[in-house]
Amino acid sequence: MSIYAFHLEGWEDLSTRGRDDDIYYAQLTRNGASDDDGPQIWITPPEYVVRDITELVSVVASSIGEPFELVDEAMGCGLALDRGERIPPVARSGRS
Repeated sequence: MSIYAFHLEGWEDLSTRGRDDDIYYAQLTRNGASDDDGPQIWITPPEYVVRDITELVSVVASSIGEPFELVDEAMGCGLALDRGERIPPVARSGRS
């Protein structure tokens, strides 16, 4: 199992993504929102059975209303954070 930060401005405080066996997942909560009852957005089985990272990027982008490229970059930044790199969150596209 892997878990990485989802490092997109406005989502970076509590949101994560990763892979469990051969299934990719994301658990997304906007900054400032409580996740006491779980993430605001669950991209997990049984509703989503995501088997490759490109599909995960696409589903996350659609779920939060951000461009594919921006979400892809934010996921890559999560990997960089895991390697110990200090980087700011990816800036959002300007929509609220």
